[in-house]
Amino acid sequence: MFTAHSQASSPADARRLAAAYLDAHCPGADAEAVQIVVSELVTNAVRHTPDGTWSLVLRLEEGQLILEITDDSPELPTPRPNPPLDGRGGLGLGLVEKLSDHTAVAPTARGKTITAWWKLPTGDQAERPASER
Repeated sequence: MFTAHSQASSPADARRLAAAYLDAHCPGADAEAVQIVVSELVTNAVRHTPDGTWSLVLRLEEGQLILEITDDSPELPTPRPNPPLDGRGGLGLGLVEKLSDHTAVAPTARGKTITAWWKLPTGDQAERPASER
């Protein structure tokens, strides 16, 4: 399991540490997709929570890579079917949903947790880069 917190890590640190975790424990995972999801979710937590506090967890469970980000904002993200393309945001959740196999948002006592799952390749697929599968 890998954990990062806003008190000790920047969004760039979270991406870098997630990449190192994937290299060590999930050689068949699509590291680029996971890093983009980490970037989007951490950036959203920084942007939308009152003090920018977040906690990120990556773990392996039953053939899946699970990413969870928890923040202190009770506001749940809402998908935008036609987000503006003017830099004001709105693309992140759709991108997270496209790059992961499944996503969920759950309220917590202090805010929310957003979870993304990826099914990990098995056998010889795990040895090949994601771009070649």
